[in-house]
Amino acid sequence: MIKKHFSIAMGRSKWLLFYLIIAHGLMLAMIMTLLPNVWLSLLVAIIISASFIYYCQRHQWLKSNRAIIRAERDTKGRWQLFHSDNTSKGKLSLKQCVVTSKLVILYLSGASFWESRAIIIIADATDPELFRQLRVYLRDPKTFPQ
Repeated sequence: MIKKHFSIAMGRSKWLLFYLIIAHGLMLAMIMTLLPNVWLSLLVAIIISASFIYYCQRHQWLKSNRAIIRAERDTKGRWQLFHSDNTSKGKLSLKQCVVTSKLVILYLSGASFWESRAIIIIADATDPELFRQLRVYLRDPKTFPQ
């Protein structure tokens, strides 16, 4: 018997890239104006730039083997994440979520606390019908048993 499951593929999101550019750019401008020491400003600029590169890799804007490209849910409610290097992380359970019309954030946890992951899915990075189905599933009160 084949288990029914839900699978959603994730691509690049222009809205998320725009947000990353604005957030890191504003932080960089604010730090540069507030820090009087040139060397300290340079160090902070390097750290902010590294953060921007990390998040661009994580969300598929820069080449990375660890970017999440697909998430699947089985009939028992367990989630599995697939990375761009053909590896997967399975048996994660949904603990919390944030659902809006354009954004879904899934908080998944594994057997240990260090296996926890937060997955950001934006409407322009996936199929609209699958995104709608995910939002409906996450808004269902039966998704999170008390």
